[in-house]
Amino acid sequence: MQNDDKLTPMERELELALGGLKPPGVSVNRDRVMFRAGQASMRRRNHLWQGVSAMLVVLLLTSIVSRPDPAGPEQRVETVAYEPSVSSPGEPLDRQQAEAFRQYVRTRQAVLDRGIEALPASPVSHSSIAPPLSRDDLDAWFSST
Repeated sequence: MQNDDKLTPMERELELALGGLKPPGVSVNRDRVMFRAGQASMRRRNHLWQGVSAMLVVLLLTSIVSRPDPAGPEQRVETVAYEPSVSSPGEPLDRQQAEAFRQYVRTRQAVLDRGIEALPASPVSHSSIAPPLSRDDLDAWFSST
């Protein structure tokens, strides 16, 4: 204790009153404080990821809703009247032209229905195709120009 000689009786009374006070029981747990601090820091990160995830969900739903029908667009069959150009309007088509046009229409419809495999085989013989040029052939061709 301090020197009691210089204290007044009132000061001694105050000293005794303050000495009799006890601090309230502090229940601060260090581990609990650290846990709460970690929770608070993670909330900020979670809000960022939650916002990004929400935006991605909105974009996904928008793309699903605005997507066209998976069956594809409706196929319409149009009937078009074909009027071939001839030298004079009153001149009738000859049989060969009319048959060629009918064959074209049948082939076109078959390709539209079944795909490119419906095309007839090519009448071109492979023997008429020239062999590929070699490097010497190319050098000779370029040096002559």
